[in-house]
Amino acid sequence: MKLRSTHQSYWLNDNPLKQRYEPLSGAHATEVLVIGGGITGLSVAHELLSRGHRVTVCEAEVIGAGTTGGSSGHLDAHPEGGPTALVDRLGLDDAKSFTALRLEAIRKIATRIPDRSGFAEVPAYYYTESPDRHDALRKSFDTTQQLGLRASWCDRVPVSKGASGYRLESFARIDSTKYIQSLAEQVVERGGKIFEKTCVAGVSEDNPTMLVAPGGTVHFEHVVCAVHCNHTSSMRLYFETPAYQSYCLVAKVVNPPLDGLFWDDDEPYHYTRRVGRLDENLVLIGGEDHRTGVGDGVDAQYELEKWLRARYEVQSVISQWSAELFEPTDGLPLIGQVAGSKNVWIATGLSGIGLTVGTASATLIANAIEQRPTTSLLEKLSPQRFGLSKVSQMIGEQMSALGSYAERVLPAELVNPEDLLPGEGAVGKVDGQFVAICRDRDGCEHRVSPVCTHMGGVVHWNEAAQTWDCPVHGGRFTPAGARLYGPPTDDLPDRQGE
Repeated sequence: MKLRSTHQSYWLNDNPLKQRYEPLSGAHATEVLVIGGGITGLSVAHELLSRGHRVTVCEAEVIGAGTTGGSSGHLDAHPEGGPTALVDRLGLDDAKSFTALRLEAIRKIATRIPDRSGFAEVPAYYYTESPDRHDALRKSFDTTQQLGLRASWCDRVPVSKGASGYRLESFARIDSTKYIQSLAEQVVERGGKIFEKTCVAGVSEDNPTMLVAPGGTVHFEHVVCAVHCNHTSSMRLYFETPAYQSYCLVAKVVNPPLDGLFWDDDEPYHYTRRVGRLDENLVLIGGEDHRTGVGDGVDAQYELEKWLRARYEVQSVISQWSAELFEPTDGLPLIGQVAGSKNVWIATGLSGIGLTVGTASATLIANAIEQRPTTSLLEKLSPQRFGLSKVSQMIGEQMSALGSYAERVLPAELVNPEDLLPGEGAVGKVDGQFVAICRDRDGCEHRVSPVCTHMGGVVHWNEAAQTWDCPVHGGRFTPAGARLYGPPTDDLPDRQGE
């Protein structure tokens, strides 16, 4: 099976990514610089522009090439880690406020889509396949109602192998690529400026007023880091938001479920929804998450398809892909002012719910920039909260990073380039050089430095996605070493012919 490009989902066959905005050239001045042109960055820009601010968005690639374009397109407000965990972390009042923000985000997205193209309001179901988990799910249902979600209990959920669970109203599914392309157009219509193919350097000062990109400089009063991962010099934020890979596939089936969103209570969980026209009988399945650069992508995709085939009569698998997400160690997103800074704001650690939380973060960040009264919810989501987090939990998440650094000093295995089949790659000694070597699916050999240009971790080959992935902070590169995603701003140096 071939996995499509790591940042492209199946509908891009009909809606291909292309550059629509010029890259930065020369010196540019603005009031607020937003780094990142995904749903978070464009939502922040849209919100600030509606309040009369001058805003510029810089996107390293093109609109739709990041995590938003590779998302599953779920719009929901059900807590990612479960209702009880959310209440434990935030308290009931702030948990209700956080849930209300996500519901409002769904409504905002609906109003911003021309003719509601690619948007469908659907019910959602949280369910178990095991009758033994009925009581635990019933407790989750009770807490869900306390959060203000419209929920009703189901003794039998209408999905293959579904047992008990509960139904939630006012959720939706969306073509996320079409949405953010439309959102970008609205940003420009409101007077905002967008530069594509403009990779802005990370923020390293407490009170920056200028940042550099390959084509020029941007001068600003405030900067919002909305690149989905940490884009500041704060090591603590890197440690607290480890990177994960999540996998999706789209298949044509004989027995599709009804038009809705479905999540099971497995660990890690799986999710299902319809996509495209209902008469096409297409379903999207997702799950099998693992740490970036550590797990086996081919095995994850295999397990996802096995899960699909155990529940549906599959006619064909149309597309498969993966996307990267960042999971905060305490389960809450990081939204607000970076510790020690005066004008640096960030939204990261949005986990697998970035479509709604990224949209909601726009209101929180805009309020903070305008120095409106701080709420207890914003304080609990603030990046500055981590002085109180458990150090042991943070260290546990970073063991894979320590292992990556060790690879730089431990003896490297010898790699024979002739043994690599198309699609395979390895890190080791080749002709006396420590290299990352792969043979892409077209049979072309690539040799690059195995040392990530962000903070020096050793990359690993992701055969499923055909990328070099760094387990330290989630940097990702193409087979030829071009920077693809994550904290790095530079490519892997070429080692061909050395």
